[in-house]
Amino acid sequence: MTPRSSWWQSTAERGGGLVCWLETLRVLIAAPPMPNVVFTANSGHELGHLGLDDFLARRPGWERSPAEGGALWVHYGANIGATGGELSILSADPDLTARMAAELTRAGHPPARVAPPSLVPSGETRDIHRAGGRYLTLVGSNPWFHLPEDRWPEAVDPGAIARIAAGAAAMITALTR
Repeated sequence: MTPRSSWWQSTAERGGGLVCWLETLRVLIAAPPMPNVVFTANSGHELGHLGLDDFLARRPGWERSPAEGGALWVHYGANIGATGGELSILSADPDLTARMAAELTRAGHPPARVAPPSLVPSGETRDIHRAGGRYLTLVGSNPWFHLPEDRWPEAVDPGAIARIAAGAAAMITALTR
């Protein structure tokens, strides 16, 4: 999942997450069989997560763990590949965290930070975490976050975005096979 709405121009705020989302879709389609994967790009925090709330309301239980009939959630969060930003991994599942860190490192962009499993995310996966669901979030930092100066070309590092997208897509492909 990735939000598609944001503040201002939001080049770095949303661009990297959308690139990761599209690259994951491209890689999964290119390597049949296509697994059961649902991609959602909906409104973000500036609209109160209305899109995600509606998505979950139409799929009761998806926020719970896969063992309880829920889904595995991958969230491409804000500021992935922002110029001068740092990439973090958040998950309550240490195995998912370690696997994503390894794929990002292989792709040439190791995470700057890995959050402790007990950390409750502040973004889209907050409710998934609280319901005991299984999730993995990538999120970056950005000196222009929520500012109109978040614009091309200063705010984004295309090379970093490409490396992160490649690592993330490799991880998701491995999880679905």
